Amino acid sequence: MTEHPTNKTLTGVEQEENRAAVHDGNGPPSDAVFAIRVGNENLEFRTLRLTDPMPTARQIIEAAGLRPAEEHLLFEISPERRLNELALDETVDIRGQDRERFLVFRSDRSWRGVLDGVRFEWGARQILGRVLKWLAGVDPEKHGVWLERQDEPDQLIGNDQHASLSPAGVERFRTGLLFKLCIEDKVFFWPRDTITTEEIAQLGGWDPSQGVIEVDADQNERQLKPGEVVKLKPGHSFGKKLRFKRGAK
Repeated sequence: MTEHPTNKTLTGVEQEENRAAVHDGNGPPSDAVFAIRVGNENLEFRTLRLTDPMPTARQIIEAAGLRPAEEHLLFEISPERRLNELALDETVDIRGQDRERFLVFRSDRSWRGVLDGVRFEWGARQILGRVLKWLAGVDPEKHGVWLERQDEPDQLIGNDQHASLSPAGVERFRTGLLFKLCIEDKVFFWPRDTITTEEIAQLGGWDPSQGVIEVDADQNERQLKPGEVVKLKPGHSFGKKLRFKRGAK
């Protein structure tokens, strides 16, 4: 999305005054201004000011300095972070408190996917992992997002990694708690809350027969037994406080 100089952001008080002017039964005064937030596929938002309380999608796109409008798509973001594509001549009421955010894409078509069992629309061929987490409403530091696959393990999508939306079908994604392990000073991602001795060794890149040593926050070492199951905690804390290294065998 091409960036252009932004207008001054209205304060919350100014926006409330504008809404009050609209809802006083006499319609908005001629100098009423309504602030909306318009973002791109990277969720980079900026504030625009409009005088029309019910602009068309074309008006919003052109107010963002994006022309021709026919080469762009505009999506309205619901409070639940559902995206609704608007036709160019479709109007939208921007006087409500939860109807002021939009995403605009330079594209002539939209794509579809399924995220945690819910269908979503998107205006680009690719989507970032952190954007998928935002759409799902999960904590990006404690959750991962995976592209579901039938004949191979699901693919973990990093926050700044793009996932492709297939033009031939509908890609399916899921979110879940993400666990980070520190193995010999390297961070690894793990999709479950438990891990075995052998799985730790495989992640670290050595033969399980060499053994695995657990090192706690106080640097106390303990040799894990073959087949032992270790309970993990979500987020970064585990990797910082507890780590593993190969055994001395």
